[in-house]
Amino acid sequence: MTTALTALTEGLTPFVEGKLRQIYRENWVRTAMGSFRDDRSRVNGDGTTIDWDAHALLTVMWDQWNAIFRHDLSHSERSLVSELREYRNRWAHQQQFDFDDTFRILDSTRRLLEAIKAPNVEFVRREKDDLIESYVAEQVNSQLMRTAFARNRWWVVIVYSFCCMMLIYFVLVYGNSASPVPIAAICLLFVYLIYQQFRMEPPLLYGPRECLRCHRIVYRKTCPYCDGH
Repeated sequence: MTTALTALTEGLTPFVEGKLRQIYRENWVRTAMGSFRDDRSRVNGDGTTIDWDAHALLTVMWDQWNAIFRHDLSHSERSLVSELREYRNRWAHQQQFDFDDTFRILDSTRRLLEAIKAPNVEFVRREKDDLIESYVAEQVNSQLMRTAFARNRWWVVIVYSFCCMMLIYFVLVYGNSASPVPIAAICLLFVYLIYQQFRMEPPLLYGPRECLRCHRIVYRKTCPYCDGH
C-alpha cells in the first residue's frame, strides 16, 4: 500500500497542481486549502506551495471534480479517485490488506496514472506484475508442499498397516499360547498411530526464505517488510 501511495503522490502532484494553477492562478493555494478543513500545516512557510500526499491530492481531485477535473477525465477516473480514497483511509486506520485488495489498489493506481499520462505508470505496472508473480509462486509452492505431505502421510499409513499385520501374523503363527490381549493392544496402537496421521496438520510451509518482492530473508508466510504496502 505504501508503494502505491508513494507512486500516486509522485504521479498526481504535477497534474493536480498544474490544473489548480491554470484555473485559479494566484489563488490556487487558498482554493486547495479549502479541501483540507483545519489542516493548515500542508502550506509551506511562504504560503505559495503545498506539501502534497496521496490523501491531499485525492481529496482535492474529489472536491474540485466538477470545477476542474471532469473536463480532462471521465466518470471512470472519478470512481477510481473515490475507490483509492477509501483504501487510503483503511490504510490510515491500519487495516490489513489481502492479495485481492493489494492487486486492486495497484491496478486502480495504474489506471488513474495512465489516464493523466503520468511518467511513473510503468513502475506501478511492474509492481503489479511482481505482486502477481509472488502470489502465484507462493500458491504453487504451497500446493506442492501439501501434495508432498499428503503423499508421505499415505506412505506412513501403509508402513504402519504392514507392520501391524506382520506382528499379528507372527504372534498367531509362533505364539499359539499367546493371549489375545497383546494382539488387541498392537492393533489399537497402530490404529491410533494411523489416526494421528490423518489428524496431523500440514507442516509450516514458509520457513526461512527470500521474499520475491523485497529480496529480504523472512520467516513467515507474509513478508513483514512488504505486508500492507
